[in-house]
Amino acid sequence: MKKYTWRTHKTIKETQDSITLQFETDQQQFSYLPGQYLNIRYTINGEIVIRSYSFSSKPSDPNPAITVKRVTGGKMSNYIFENADQIETWEIEAPFGNFVLEDTIAEQSKIVLLAGGSGIAPLFSMLNSIDSSRQIPLLIYSNKTPSETIFYNELETLEINESLEICYSFTAPEFVSTKINHLAGRFSLLVLRSIIKRLVPEINDAHYYICGPTGLMDLYKNALTGLNIPEENIHLEYFDPVPVDVEDLETDGVVKDVIVNYYEDYYENDEKQTYECTSLIEVQPKQSLLDAMKEHHIKVASSCKNGTCGACWAVKTDGEVRMLHNGALTEQDIAEGIILLCQSYPSNADVCVTLS
Repeated sequence: MKKYTWRTHKTIKETQDSITLQFETDQQQFSYLPGQYLNIRYTINGEIVIRSYSFSSKPSDPNPAITVKRVTGGKMSNYIFENADQIETWEIEAPFGNFVLEDTIAEQSKIVLLAGGSGIAPLFSMLNSIDSSRQIPLLIYSNKTPSETIFYNELETLEINESLEICYSFTAPEFVSTKINHLAGRFSLLVLRSIIKRLVPEINDAHYYICGPTGLMDLYKNALTGLNIPEENIHLEYFDPVPVDVEDLETDGVVKDVIVNYYEDYYENDEKQTYECTSLIEVQPKQSLLDAMKEHHIKVASSCKNGTCGACWAVKTDGEVRMLHNGALTEQDIAEGIILLCQSYPSNADVCVTLS
């Protein structure tokens, strides 16, 4: 992961409560995979806020883009929705995430995308990354109404061009439609299984990508497992994963000493000076590295504290840690020693960590 400063290129209003924000990278070298996400760091009313947003653009697009939906209590999302046009620069850290569409899978298998609401963002990136000569992907998508459906017009165009099959569920009580692929009401297990059996010829060979509200994601997954879809063919992106109960974590009950290398900024005569620091900190049993560092007054960027955003990443240069949740990291990240401090617990007394 790297840090960037990007500028606002363009904002596009998708629905009454969602916009797409395109960035100008100023030709900085940057790459990501369809399905991955970025972190935005912004100061709102004097508070530094860090939030994660999936790329809705495809990697070959010249301007990386995210799609942001207003949500109740959403400090960053609501601020971006209301002020994006007036914001000139953005502090970006990216890319994050192992919820990705791999080329080999897209080449060999039918792709089924199951979405709800703003969960369409990473799936839209995947969809537009699929070569048109491959098998036509299937999108199963739930929203309140067509007018509240993000990318509705673009999806309709893809369907008309026979580049996509779509089955919608519109849950608003007043919704009525005569279109064969419009379901009035919520998806059910029976309906979902019927759709998949009808439109996916070899259901065990297809790959399924799920993103949206937790309850809907669970419904989608239950529909697939009920069809005996192999677990390795089901890919999920939870925005709010169920946290692991730390009390169930088995430890040896011994306090661990951990070496932390980090940087501190000081101001001398109004000029910022950066110094490299090393501290030896104590980590209590069942205490995360993040909590221990904050207890020792080491400044660490963090946001979600459930391993989703990736803001608290660091590099483990020695020792062993147990990481409870690593959804923000790719296999390559983990192989390179990158860890999420909020999810990491030292397993031995040799742990050494370097902060970015």
